Amino acid sequence: MQLDNNLIDQITQNVLGIFEKVGATRDELHRRVHDAVKEAIVHFDIVTREEFDITSELLSKTRIKVEAMEKKVAELEKLLAEKGVADPSEAAGDAPGKK
Repeated sequence: MQLDNNLIDQITQNVLGIFEKVGATRDELHRRVHDAVKEAIVHFDIVTREEFDITSELLSKTRIKVEAMEKKVAELEKLLAEKGVADPSEAAGDAPGKK
């Protein structure tokens, strides 16, 4: 998982403002806070915005495909009903795998 270093740096800078008086050097404190934030992000399995956007797009495309399949199934069921097959599963009686 790639981490957004700009976000981590921004959080680090905010925390540094509070801890500047602790006595540690600014660079050491920056490194420690940066590492702690990075570890927390990994621990909580937080995704990046890019990963979220990719997943959202994939979900949207999948939803469109499912809706198209549902429409096609409804059309096929209607055709079977018009041909007098009351239960579509009855039409599958000769299908491979059915005994």
